[in-house]
Amino acid sequence: MAFEIVGREAELASLTAFIDETEGGAAALVLEGEAGVGKSTLWGAAVEHARVRGLTVLSSRPAEAERGLGNVGLGDLLEGVIDDVLAALLTPRRRALQVALLREEVSGEPVDRRTLAVAVHDALQLLSDRGPTLIAVDDVQWLDPSSSRALGFALRRLDGRPVLLLLTRRLAEGGHQSELERALPPDRVRRLIVGPLSVGALHRFLRDRLQRSFPRQTLLRIHERSGGNPFFALELASVLPADVDPLQPLPVPETVEEVVGARISALPAAVREALALAAAVGTASESLLERAGVAADALDAAIAAGVIERENGMIRFSHPLLSSVLYDGLGEERRAVHARIAELVEDPVLRARHLALSTDTPDADIARLLDAAATLASDRGASAATAELAEQALRLTPPDRVDERRRRALAAAHAHLAAGEWTRARTIANDLLAEAEVGPVRAEALLLLAEFEHDDLAVPVLEEALRHAASSPRLQALIHIRLAAAERFRKGFASARDGTRAALVLADRIDDDVLRFKALAQLSWLGGMVGDAKTPAYRARALDLATASGDTRLLREANALVWGMLIDASSIDAARVGLERQHREWQERDELFDAQVLWELSWLELWAGRWETAAAHAARARNIGLQYGVEKNQDFIPSAWVAAHRGQFELARQEADRGLKLCEEQIGFYPPLLQAVPGLIALWSGDAATGTDCLEKADRQAQVLGWGSPDARPWTADYAEALLELGRVDEAVRVIDRWEADATRLGRDRVLAHVTRCRALVAAARRAVDEATSLLEQAAARHHEVGDVFGRARALLALGIILRRARQKRAARDEIGAALADFEDLGAATWVERARDELGRIGGRTRENGLTAAERRVAILVAAGRTNREVAAQLFLGERTVAGHLTRVYAKLGVRSRTELARRLH
Repeated sequence: MAFEIVGREAELASLTAFIDETEGGAAALVLEGEAGVGKSTLWGAAVEHARVRGLTVLSSRPAEAERGLGNVGLGDLLEGVIDDVLAALLTPRRRALQVALLREEVSGEPVDRRTLAVAVHDALQLLSDRGPTLIAVDDVQWLDPSSSRALGFALRRLDGRPVLLLLTRRLAEGGHQSELERALPPDRVRRLIVGPLSVGALHRFLRDRLQRSFPRQTLLRIHERSGGNPFFALELASVLPADVDPLQPLPVPETVEEVVGARISALPAAVREALALAAAVGTASESLLERAGVAADALDAAIAAGVIERENGMIRFSHPLLSSVLYDGLGEERRAVHARIAELVEDPVLRARHLALSTDTPDADIARLLDAAATLASDRGASAATAELAEQALRLTPPDRVDERRRRALAAAHAHLAAGEWTRARTIANDLLAEAEVGPVRAEALLLLAEFEHDDLAVPVLEEALRHAASSPRLQALIHIRLAAAERFRKGFASARDGTRAALVLADRIDDDVLRFKALAQLSWLGGMVGDAKTPAYRARALDLATASGDTRLLREANALVWGMLIDASSIDAARVGLERQHREWQERDELFDAQVLWELSWLELWAGRWETAAAHAARARNIGLQYGVEKNQDFIPSAWVAAHRGQFELARQEADRGLKLCEEQIGFYPPLLQAVPGLIALWSGDAATGTDCLEKADRQAQVLGWGSPDARPWTADYAEALLELGRVDEAVRVIDRWEADATRLGRDRVLAHVTRCRALVAAARRAVDEATSLLEQAAARHHEVGDVFGRARALLALGIILRRARQKRAARDEIGAALADFEDLGAATWVERARDELGRIGGRTRENGLTAAERRVAILVAAGRTNREVAAQLFLGERTVAGHLTRVYAKLGVRSRTELARRLH
């Protein structure tokens, strides 16, 4: 029977207004009050109003017993829409959601909890695209942590979406906000305190529910005893006789819990036994109770008494207090109830959890089952459940099994760390430290504690860990790898490489392929930065190990190292093929790894001269990170460099500033590649002095870090050019000498082409015009050989300027025109303007006629808006040939741009 909600007119008006207002983006309304005050009733009315209004309603009413389970709340919320949204999700996200909701078995790689969170975000985004959506959670304090974190992640990223959040929470649970509330800005979260009913409202409430009225004095006494709490008042009034003596105390219990307990005690023993199972499970299915021997009609008495409700084959308590009081009242019987449930449930995670709750006595067999269950829960992406199971395994490990206890303590600490419970993880690790004063266990605990610190603060912790790991080469190797990475900015990359080499020696000594691969992978990265000639050998060994192991994740990391080696060797096309293959394979399996691949592709396309593609890859890589809640300083490096090259200086400055700010927050250090961006902007804007200052800082920082690889210092040519513009020729020569020595030692043809161009600029600064001209011609050819369009265009521009100054106007016009065509194809706005300005300085008469047939065909297509690449494809010419024709067209017609050419021909 549906009852009218009385005495809550103001609250209902607020709820209605909240549901009806879907503009302005995500917002929340939290109903707060003591247990039994009527929050759930108001919540239910608001949910029904939302459905009538046509909102998509996602609802969950979690029970206290379900808080330790994984993703139960998500299952409730998405139950009615899951089939609609799954088809629209990318494969890795779809799989994560299916496994988390137990719609698919774990197979292969475990579910990453970040992938699950992104899947939830995408599902909510899809639903909100269709129309306003309400997420309604009754008793949010019982929502399981895994669901809370995934929802919180999603809500933080739904700016502007018509998503409403309706929550109820007991005030008795303390003032802590839920994860869902914290996900929204404070000004988007409203709170509505649900207080006691007035005497008049309580009179109407009791009359409607009990079909009887109470004398005024009795009603006042009920109101006083219940504090106006409708649930408590109803329980009190329902047991009062018709002739209450106004002179005697009310014959009722003092607390709502006692009242509820009295109602449950009045039920038959068999019914109470069945209800105990349901309370311990949380929301029990009728099929589970049937397996326990509970007949279908055995619960009719509880339904008639209003204790439980049947809903879609599930048994749900009509009020959370009923479940809590029943469960708390079990006392010593509670363990037997959990043991009984463990016999009935099929899921190994649920079975292990209930077995753990069935005993206070250490049990080695149950502890082993909990180990396996924790692994399965982790594979499902239920990090909070994993942590609980791991800690239960620790609790049930017999005291005399010291090694097992310590192993499980470490496992529990790692699980809590993965679940975001850093305080609990640190507590367990510190307890282990207090117990293990020396030896490998202490070293492992310290290695774990180092994860809580930034690199500089982690170093002394890791150094102590290394001292205690003397008897464990495996542990020493792990610490060396972590310590080397932590010290790279403080002691330099060369020192970090040496520390990692020590780890490799240890891995070889104990013949541990996984450790060996970790060390080789880090050596490949560090060696690539310092210019270690052994780096190709490290990469080859890592690939051999990964291939022999057959491990998919090792193979992907090893392949990424190989593509990096190809880029270093100027094998741009081969590297692109490999990286694009990696992208196709992993974009459907592991988006965070795919973001790394896209990051590498953005750099590759920058050097290949495909700047629009480079910008798209950089943006996509960063967006994936943001979707997963990961924002790293290095994410902004390629986007800033690409923007600077395209002449988008304001965007480049913004990207670099954001990256540098993240450096302050994350590592307390400015990496040279970000430091260089303001220098490039200043230099290319005509401010050589500021450009020199910024690039000098970047170069000095790279020297301090030991970055001996010339590829790691791509600003060097511009640094040398800036010095030359300021007349600091000798300093420029020293910079070029050092860069050339590194490039020659490592065979970096791409860098050596830049070196040749820089040598030409030095010759020009010394007025050695013939030498400068010859070197620039060589530089243009070398840039062309390695596929460096930008470098070639800069060499041609410099050559044209020298020829113009030597009054060789025709030759100057040809070279500058070719450079202009390349700059236009690249989209290098700043350099296009510079080349046009130089053409304008040449002046002289031009010829309208005299174009050859081939030149006219090229001119017509270019004037129609075709790029050099498109013209080459249409006319079956090489791009260099097209550029040459276009240069002569510009010179003969006296135009400086494609726009002028189009105007001239039309």
